[in-house]
Parts: sequence; structure tokens; C-alpha cells
Amino acid sequence: IEIASILMRETPLARPVFLLFTDGEEVGLVGARGFVRFNEIADQIGVVINLEARGNSGGSLMFETSEGNLWLVEQMAQGLDRPMSSSAYVSIYRSMPNSSDLSVFMKRGLSGLNFAFIGNPKQYHTPLDNTGNLDLGSLQHQGDHALAMTRQLLLSEWTDPSSSRDAVYTDLGSHFILSWPAGRSPWLAGAILLSIILSFLFAGNACCWQTQELLRGGVCWALIILLGIIVGWLSATLLQHLDSTPTPWPDRFHFDLLVPSLVAALSTLAIVAIIRTDPIIFYFLHAIALALGSLILSFMAEGFSYVLILPAFMASLASFLLAGHNRRPRRLLPVCCLLVAAATSLVLVPFIKFLPTALGVFAAPPFISFLVVLLLLPLAPLLSSLARPLTSGLCFLLLAGAVWAGYTALQSPCFSPEAPQQINLTYFEASHRNDAQIALSSWEGGIPPTLTRTLDPFPNADELPYSLGSSLFTAPRAKLAGPDLELLKWNTTEQSHSATIRLRPTIASQEIQIRLNQVEGLSRVTALGMDIPLPEPDVNGQQSLLFRGVPEDGLEITLAWTPGPSLALSLIGITPNVPPQLEGLRANRDRAPACPAHGGDRSITLRQMTLRSPLF
Repeated sequence: IEIASILMRETPLARPVFLLFTDGEEVGLVGARGFVRFNEIADQIGVVINLEARGNSGGSLMFETSEGNLWLVEQMAQGLDRPMSSSAYVSIYRSMPNSSDLSVFMKRGLSGLNFAFIGNPKQYHTPLDNTGNLDLGSLQHQGDHALAMTRQLLLSEWTDPSSSRDAVYTDLGSHFILSWPAGRSPWLAGAILLSIILSFLFAGNACCWQTQELLRGGVCWALIILLGIIVGWLSATLLQHLDSTPTPWPDRFHFDLLVPSLVAALSTLAIVAIIRTDPIIFYFLHAIALALGSLILSFMAEGFSYVLILPAFMASLASFLLAGHNRRPRRLLPVCCLLVAAATSLVLVPFIKFLPTALGVFAAPPFISFLVVLLLLPLAPLLSSLARPLTSGLCFLLLAGAVWAGYTALQSPCFSPEAPQQINLTYFEASHRNDAQIALSSWEGGIPPTLTRTLDPFPNADELPYSLGSSLFTAPRAKLAGPDLELLKWNTTEQSHSATIRLRPTIASQEIQIRLNQVEGLSRVTALGMDIPLPEPDVNGQQSLLFRGVPEDGLEITLAWTPGPSLALSLIGITPNVPPQLEGLRANRDRAPACPAHGGDRSITLRQMTLRSPLF
């Protein structure tokens, strides 16, 4: 709304700007699909700026673009004051099965950018995901990006925003964007590798390095990489085994990830202290490894290639410096190591910052360990020159820090009022039964015994016509009102039967579901004058049609089927929250501490019925 207010004061605009507020994204991108299908404005759109969130804090990341984003990245580099994005983020998201409203527009061939903040994911899709817990700085950053990108697109002259290829790019300290067209990375990496090898050969001839010294340096480098990742991952696995953490984001989860980070650093320092190598040889070997790795990434995953190209480029410049001053290279070595370490930090620190939030304590440790090792490798030549007592003292401090972080993680509760366990309650009643049930389902961990202590288990879950999970209990019957179904028209031909019905909700926000067996032979479904794709049957052979946002006066649909003159179906109503009779259970859940998440608490009614011709 604030962006609209600002743009209104800047009229007349060079191009029309449409602000679209969609709903139903999490249940199937319903709002976006409805817009592109039914609204004629969709044909006038050139570029889409989509605003997302997977948390309530953190900077606004541009994490997804359409294919052929070279021109869009150039516009983003010119328009944004504090950009946070990289081609690695885009590559990662493209490989994931996730989708957003932007996916709908990209399927229509439109270009676009997706912005989101992802901090504090534990409160995402829970009652804590509210304006009170929203970081206003994140909201401001998101708004700044949307407004700046809109202004940039208004100022630019363009007809087709798509390009023939993508960009390889990254922000540097959220100050500006460095980019180049995809396809050039192999040439850059190859040139960097060649320059480092030439410097290495020149320095080697001047210093007369022995083969044994080179082998020692190579073994040391390889052990640092392998053992750093392995022991870091093993330490995290041991901590999870001791803690039995049921959630990817326990309360104070950064302590869980501090353990593998410190252990990986400890492993690096210990190997450097044990395998004493020539510092200059190690520097050149690491520089060659960076350049070779960037060349491999350029062919296999070019969107990630900048992660090694930038440190390798800095290493190549520093290599010229070392090779050109072979009489006093050890005096220049600290400067060279610090330059490479600074370039490495510039591209790796954003990953260390966002990976824990994105992956959680289960998947992040090996990646975090690897990144910590990469950060320390440029400093290894300097660490190898430290006295053994000092090295031993640093190792002891790292070990003590890892033990303290692990102990703190073990003492911290998995769940807290700010990071509660996610447990949903589902109430169910069927019209042909005299009882009712309540199901408890957890997104993370088991159901706390304090919630089920006063509940009576329901023993025959297979008897119910609706699957509710394994944690099922009896509940007082609330006699909720289910949706109405009115038969409007019946048609019979030699080959098929059809019925036009009106579905009408009886409770606010009631979703209506029609479920029928595959053997009923459903052949066609029509609503609002259009055919609806036939639903795929589930493992039990059941087909389900779900209607959301049905108006109070109802929705007319037509069902056609082939085998018999009647159609057996279940009419299901789904409403938010549980009946007042279960208020005590809900209060106990909130004190656990726990809260509903994603789909949330629901009440479900089911009525079995058969559609028959009104003539018989």
C-alpha cells in the first residue's frame, strides 16, 4: 500500500503498474492461477516482482528469477541500493520442488524476480507469524527492493525483458552486484588457473622446491578438507544423538551448529600443526585448488562458480606478487594470505549466515563444516608458522568452546513459547455415526503425554471413512453443520449420466470436499462453465474434489459418470479451529508449549449420500 501511495505521487508513470494481492498460495497457488486464467490484465504484464516470506526477519533476498535473467540482473544491479542475491541462490531454488506465485507467471512465459526474507522460520505458518513478531527492518528492506526495482523498470527502455542466457553474479557486502554472462566462467577460471600455475612454476624454479615438500603440502591440504568435514559432521551427529532433537530449528539452535564449526576449525588447526609444510608451497597449492575447483564448477554448476572464481582471482594477483619478489616472499606472504581470506569471506559468509536458517540442524552441519574449512584454508600458511605452544593453546580454546556450545545446546529446551512445537488438532464427526474423534498430529517430534493423559484412545481407526492418522482419540460430539447439496438437474443418455448440483457452505470459511470411489466412473466435472481436471485417485482409489471460497449462495457444478444410474459420494465440510467442547485440550496444547501450524486446527464433517434420478 505504501508503494502504491508513493507511485501515485510520481504519476504519470512511463508504464502501467498493477498491484496484485493473491490468496490461496499455500493450497495450490489458487489466487495467481485464477488471475492469469480469468483476468484480462494478465495479458498486459511484462515483468512480475513477487514478494515472499519464509519467516519474519532477515534481509530481503532475491532468490529466484525467470530463465534468461541477464537483463533483469543488470537492472537489479542498477536499481537496488542494498542488494542481497546471487546466482547460487537462484540455482539452488530452481533445483528444488518448491513453487510460488511467480511460478504461475513464469509458466506463461513471463519474466520476473522473487524477493523474500527467511529469518526465524520456526514461527512461519503459525499463530506467532503475525505483525507483532514481524521485524520492521525486514519489511522495510523488502519494500525498498520492490519500490526500487519498480522505478528501475519504469525508467528503462525495454520491450522484452528476457535474455538469451542467465547471469553469473553475486552481491558484494550488500553494496553492489558483480556479474558476467553465463558461458564466460570457464574462460575466466581457465585464465586464472593458467596464471597461478605460471606463478607457481616461476616461484618453484627460484626456490628449488623438492617433490617431497610438494607432496607434504598436498597431503596436508587434502586432510584439512576431508577431516574437517567428517569430524564436524560427526560432532553434530553425536550432539543430535545425545539431544534427540525432534525439530530442525530447536530453541537457540545456533549452539547446535556452533559445535561442528568449532570442531572443523580445531581439526584444521591440528592438522596444520602436525603436518608442518612450507607456507609458500601450501599457499600456491591452495590457489591452484581454488582455480581448478572454479573451472570444474564452471562446467558442472556455473551459477556457483563465482564462489571460487573470486577467491581464485585474488589468489592469482597475490601469486604474481609472491613470484615477482622471490627474494623476500615470506614477508609478503601474510598480505597475500589475508587478501585471499578476505575474498573468500566475502563470498562464503552469506552462505554461513543463511544456511542454518534454510536447512536447520539436521542438514546444515556438513555444509557449515566445509565452509568453515574453506574460510580457514587461506590462513593455514600463517597458522603453520605459529609456535607449538600457541597452536596447542588455540586448539584447547576451540575444544573448550565446542564442549561449552554442546553443553549449552543440550541444556536448552527443544521448544519454548517463542519456538513452540507444531501440533495440529483435527475434530471429526460422520453423520452416520453416533460418536466423534479428535486427532493430534505433530510436524516435529512425538505428541507430549500431557496432552493425551485424559483422552480415551479410539481403537478402530480403520472403521472411519476419513483418514486421520494414528494418534486418534474419542471426543464429545459437537453436531456441527455440514455443507448443503441441492440437486438441480439430472440428465441420462445411453452412455452416461450427469447431475448438476449446488454446493452451499453453512459455516463461514467452510471448505467443501466431494469424495467418491474410482469405481464410480467419474468422467467429467464442470464448474463456472469450464471443465475441471479430474482428480487422481489416492492409494485407496478415492478421488477428491475440493472447493474453497464457495460463496454463500452456493456454487453450481456438474458431475458426469458412466457405469450406473446413481452416484455414491461423501460430502465433506472442513472449517478452521475445533469446537468449543475441545477448548480445554487446545489450552493444554498451547501450554505445552505448542501451537497449530500450516493447515492449523480443523473440524471435519462427513455425510455419505447417493445421487439418484428424481424420476425414480
